[in-house]
Amino acid sequence: MRAGAARGEAETAMTAVLVVDDSDTMRQLVRAMLEPEGYVLTEAEDGVRGMEELRARTEPGVVLLDYRMPNMDGWEVLQEVAAAGPPLTRHEYIVITADASTFPAAYIELLRVMSIRVLPKPFTRDVLSAAVGQAVERLCAPPPEPLPVDSGKFGGS
Repeated sequence: MRAGAARGEAETAMTAVLVVDDSDTMRQLVRAMLEPEGYVLTEAEDGVRGMEELRARTEPGVVLLDYRMPNMDGWEVLQEVAAAGPPLTRHEYIVITADASTFPAAYIELLRVMSIRVLPKPFTRDVLSAAVGQAVERLCAPPPEPLPVDSGKFGGS
């Protein structure tokens, strides 16, 4: 069974995916893998155009973000997203890269804090579909309940 069919075609068809990658070949490959699943794809060739696309969106979506790009790389995009907060942080981001082993510690921490998945290149259709499907599930999930705070534990009364 296709991943899209398992999630439900209506959920998939309504999910926008932004592919931010400087490689036209990679953007076309991702398009060929995800459009048959029912996703609506938009492309940006660098982080500057990607940020323009993100700011123009009114609904949260999935963002496939390359790490290494000219003009504005994936790290710079995520730093700007984190600084801007909602609505930019409401998207589900997946970093796609062949360079995961070279990530600086600060970037790894940013990925951890923002709960961003890293998808190593090259990847298969099944791996990409599963990663995007999980991101869609997170988008559709209700927000988590706040944890109860025991004020006495932190020196309060």
